[in-house]
Amino acid sequence: MSETTINEAGAPRRTHRVYSLELKQQIVLETLQEGSSVSAVARKHGINDNIVFEWRRLHRLGRLGLPTSTIAPSQRSELLPVHVMDSPVQLPAERATPPEPADGGHGVKPSGCEVEIEVGKRRVRIRGLSMERAEQFLRECMR
Repeated sequence: MSETTINEAGAPRRTHRVYSLELKQQIVLETLQEGSSVSAVARKHGINDNIVFEWRRLHRLGRLGLPTSTIAPSQRSELLPVHVMDSPVQLPAERATPPEPADGGHGVKPSGCEVEIEVGKRRVRIRGLSMERAEQFLRECMR
């Protein structure tokens, strides 16, 4: 949360609040309680949600000084099997979507990769990114 103060010249200046490690730990533990919401906990303490999400990320990495046993099973990172294939799998006709030309229909093949992930009713499709950027994006999503 930024606070505005006035400097010597009379102009407004933003400062950043500094939070104690104990407060960060307390807030992270509150967000890990069954049925709690990061947004609700953040609002309760007058803190931006993104700051609390960052503290939770630090906790998952073991950098917040709390025992890792406090991480909820749903928050723990788990590796999933990934199969890499040279040719795309054809989807059933009712679910298939025609590829979108990246060049506006000028016949140039798009560069990059295409990744599709389906978990339950959710589907994520990544197109046109380099393999490295797609991997980075997927790692960020799994945090």
